[in-house]
Amino acid sequence: MHSYIEIFNFTPTPEYRPLESLAPIIRESMLNQKAAAVLGEGGLDTFALKILECMQVYYRLVGINEEVIAGKGSVVPQGILPRFTEGLIHYFQALKEDMAGNKEIAVLQNSGITTIKIRYKYTESVIKKLVKLGLNDPALLDDPLSIFMKGGALHDLIGMLFICSSPYEREWAARALYSFFDYEHRTDDHLLYGFYSVKRKSGYRGLHCDHTRFYPRFDTRFKEEKPLEDDIFELYDPVMSEIEILDRFRYFFNIEIQLHTAFENLWAGMEHRNSYNIQAKGAGRSEKIAVQWNLLSDTMKNLEIQFERLQVDTEQARFDVGYRQGYTFVKNVLERLDTSAYQTYLSYVKKSESLETLLKDHEISRQGYVEEAYRLSKELEVIAKVQNYPTVKILFLMQSAFMHYGLANHRSYFNSEDIYRFVQEALRRYLDIYELLKADESIYKCNLLMIIVILRYHQLAQQYGLGLIHTGEGVMSEEELALVNYATNLRLFKDLLTQLNELTPEELSEIKNDDTAFLKMIHRTDVLAREWELLMNESPQEHAHIDKEVARFRTRYVTSELLEHFKTLLENNKIKNVSYLVKFYTTLVWHGLIVPLDALVQIIHYSAYDKIKTSDLFYYELAAYKFLVVEGCESMKDCSIRKELRKMPEERKRHFGDFHRKNMIRQIFKIYKNEPHFTFLRAKFRFEQLTTIPFKMDHFSETITNT
Repeated sequence: MHSYIEIFNFTPTPEYRPLESLAPIIRESMLNQKAAAVLGEGGLDTFALKILECMQVYYRLVGINEEVIAGKGSVVPQGILPRFTEGLIHYFQALKEDMAGNKEIAVLQNSGITTIKIRYKYTESVIKKLVKLGLNDPALLDDPLSIFMKGGALHDLIGMLFICSSPYEREWAARALYSFFDYEHRTDDHLLYGFYSVKRKSGYRGLHCDHTRFYPRFDTRFKEEKPLEDDIFELYDPVMSEIEILDRFRYFFNIEIQLHTAFENLWAGMEHRNSYNIQAKGAGRSEKIAVQWNLLSDTMKNLEIQFERLQVDTEQARFDVGYRQGYTFVKNVLERLDTSAYQTYLSYVKKSESLETLLKDHEISRQGYVEEAYRLSKELEVIAKVQNYPTVKILFLMQSAFMHYGLANHRSYFNSEDIYRFVQEALRRYLDIYELLKADESIYKCNLLMIIVILRYHQLAQQYGLGLIHTGEGVMSEEELALVNYATNLRLFKDLLTQLNELTPEELSEIKNDDTAFLKMIHRTDVLAREWELLMNESPQEHAHIDKEVARFRTRYVTSELLEHFKTLLENNKIKNVSYLVKFYTTLVWHGLIVPLDALVQIIHYSAYDKIKTSDLFYYELAAYKFLVVEGCESMKDCSIRKELRKMPEERKRHFGDFHRKNMIRQIFKIYKNEPHFTFLRAKFRFEQLTTIPFKMDHFSETITNT
């Protein structure tokens, strides 16, 4: 429990001067910014007069009148600008109080935002900025009101600062803020949801987003945007409520958003108080002082990185105790049939795990690792040949194939040619085991073993090919098609559906007792089904048959019971893989078993434990797009009624579509840069199929034109 009842921050009392007394301040700012060198001595008076005319408009916007000036800080101005900024901060405070009924603010809080600050520029700061802008382009001062309005030159008249604890949280915060602000949600791969990185010579760091407009699309109290031609001052009535103020004037004012981490905010506050007006800008700039501030900034940045690493390590110490290797029920089968074989099998599992550790700890060369893995694999095949039970033989062969499966998943250690050979070996072995199981269905637990073999095969087929996405000619090379061809993938997929649909209650219970094995089987099979549904190329009869089997599978397994099983495992700390958590939440959203915002809150929470792959986040966005835009659902209640009866407002549906579509485009860029080629192609095809919009590699802001 916090011991603070309330926190009070001392801030300087603003001084409101008569308009005519601003002339010396304007002259001083012009002198500091060397206006004479730009305008010549003859142009200084005219320039100063134009600045004063702009300040006259500023005074009207703030509401600085004789009463406010005479009050010497005791009378608060009640103009449009202060009322609008006060309304903004009160809006977020009110949403926080009503958090139980507002999922957008819940996601914003879970994104890591701890503090929100807002300000509008005070007199002296406005004067300095107007002088700087006017010296760059004197024509800007010809229309004083337009400078302060949306799209005007003074884009940071109103600023909002959002502070989060750690650097990794900034991406979640930037993503969440799009629900509250309307801005050019840029999808270029070097930008963070429209935010760009700022680093100045003085050492200042932060993420900024310019030319934004306050527009919480989820709030029905705010009307759809419409053009306004009325004078801003004629629209203002002092008795208007805060919501009326925000709704009416959000079209007029630009808001500059800044995102800081706690360390960045601490440094910025120190630098602003001690350097901003003395050494950092204007004629008083000192390069020596600026360098010292920059070095201090770098030191604090390094300290912040160490704290973030400590946070992740602390969470992982509790969460990531170690991934479980293999399927528990496989070991149980071995122990029942042949105790001595089980001990032998277990020793080879441990050897495999130890060998993996040696490679990761750089205690064995890559060549030594491959040679040892091949040796263990051959020994397992020799042991398999002398077994009395066909089931035991199959299990040793599966462990041998798993050695090659492990090699195939070490892209960071081996070149593409080596990996291709490892994949080829692993796929061949799994196909051989599959054929042995097909030939002898009397093998104990045959269908369970076949499910495992097919899923292992398809995991590789998805990584090094397009799995069940049938793209036709020209996408994959002849060599790639020979490695993982569609016909083989489809044949195994159909068998997988058959085996799962025919599992007995006893077999199903055995799988469910194996911690996450059941969830993995259902999730991976459903992912394959979604791939098959993307680009199909079968005869009508065969398509109808597969479609029926997919429907049977989902009716039996993808239910609310699956969600409860998942929750039970989470509560008992049985799921150790963060990446898998994100993937499974995606499956739940895809099938309408959980709303996207609830899933996102959990994904943000678990991102503190480990870095989440961009492709995993992409599929969450895809599922959210399907749930909200394609299905037109916003709650679980919506999912329970017929699609034609769902009544999501079109404006809200457009917001969801635009938001998730642009998130996906940005993520596809990152996948293209950082993940395997087939992962990129799969994401691209899925995006185009669901949104019906072609993905363009040269996608860029439409407001920027070539010159």
